[in-house]
Amino acid sequence: MNEYYEIPDFSGDDDFADDKDILADREATRIYKKMIEDSLSIVRQELNMQEASQNNYMDFHMFKILTPTIDQSFKSINNAIQVSIARYVSTYPIGKTTISGVDRYFFGHITLKSNYPGTYIHKETIREIIAEIFLNREVDFEHSKKFSRAFHVLTEDKYRLENLLQLKNLDSLVAYPDMELEFNKNTLLFRTSRKPVSVEESTLFCGLAKTLLTIFG
Repeated sequence: MNEYYEIPDFSGDDDFADDKDILADREATRIYKKMIEDSLSIVRQELNMQEASQNNYMDFHMFKILTPTIDQSFKSINNAIQVSIARYVSTYPIGKTTISGVDRYFFGHITLKSNYPGTYIHKETIREIIAEIFLNREVDFEHSKKFSRAFHVLTEDKYRLENLLQLKNLDSLVAYPDMELEFNKNTLLFRTSRKPVSVEESTLFCGLAKTLLTIFG
């Protein structure tokens, strides 16, 4: 993963002018910065956003367990959605070892017209499917069967959530199989996946944001 940091400028020092490691680090940092800028440009243009003050997302479980730091926040001109870039340490297994590093991730925040019970929606796994056979705690939606097959829905109030979502087209969310959503009263926090910021992720993020605004706007 990429560590986003400043490389000292040795351009005026002849002692470092031909240092291959320094030149390689400088070029890697330049490429990473440009990728972040390009990704942000896509989000700002597609969602019609401008820079904004930072929101506090610590009421959301999917955010606070990561112990992240928000670097930048943007808000749409019509105030329909806020987008933040957060950074935190991630660890990935590689064979018998693990690697860790700091990367940037997109989070989106939408203010809703209704209050929702505390609810977390994420990718369905075989383990959770098997668990449902015995626990029978997941919420399924008869009008959105594709959605119910693709995602695991945990909520504080099953009947209230079913009533709030019964007329909404949730099947359109299947196009984003790795997404995570969390409802907290009249707000919704979401992410496209657990992948770091990239041009590809920014495009997917905008698509998910527009889909959620259509469903809940």
